[in-house]
Amino acid sequence: MRLFFFLIMFFILGFKNSPAQTVDISDVNSDTTVADTESIDVYDKFNSILGGDSVRWKEKGVKLTGSYEEYYSNGKLKHKGFYTNGQLSTIYKNYFDNGQLERSFKMIDSRNFQMELYYKSGVMKSKRKYFKGKEITEEDYYPNGKMEYFEENDKSFEFYITMNYYYKNGSPQSSLQLVDKKNKMYDSKEYWPNGNVKEEGKMFFNKVLNDYLKNGTWILYDDSGKKIAEEDYVKGQVNEERKF
Repeated sequence: MRLFFFLIMFFILGFKNSPAQTVDISDVNSDTTVADTESIDVYDKFNSILGGDSVRWKEKGVKLTGSYEEYYSNGKLKHKGFYTNGQLSTIYKNYFDNGQLERSFKMIDSRNFQMELYYKSGVMKSKRKYFKGKEITEEDYYPNGKMEYFEENDKSFEFYITMNYYYKNGSPQSSLQLVDKKNKMYDSKEYWPNGNVKEEGKMFFNKVLNDYLKNGTWILYDDSGKKIAEEDYVKGQVNEERKF
């Protein structure tokens, strides 16, 4: 209901006060100010979609509505966003003092949003997609541009569909992939740094413990790929082990 309210107010106030009512904020008249003292992520508290509850005031008693910009003292743009009733509602971008984009948040549709974050070098740091205000997918990257982590949540937000980790060279470190949604069963693997599988088997999600537990037979390998052992698990506990 809160999101619906902001969307309605965006269209009502937008059509009343501005000739261009899209998320392309470059077409809207904007207020500007210089800001060096606050950190870049200070604007997150105005992001109502992700739970921010602070209000930006244009002047005493008047909540900011429309496009708004802040600049560093060196003249570089620091923040540009569209506000509705004092809160960021559809799109905003933050920048480092060297002019590089630090993050970009935008509305895709009434239920889906996306945020991208960057290192100061310009390399992507993270890409996150949100569904109904909650994070549905996340991609994280090392400073060298290689993927570090990927996760995808079920739309219930109770369990993962996928959760993968990667080494700095881009090779996989571990993987968790849902294969049986009804029983919350997963294929899981861990890898040696050289790319060979270290161990593999099944896991299941235990809702009571809110944890993923090994189950059934797991196979273990040395770093050359040679099978060295098998372990039988029952609800996360080793029941039997066989070495080769």
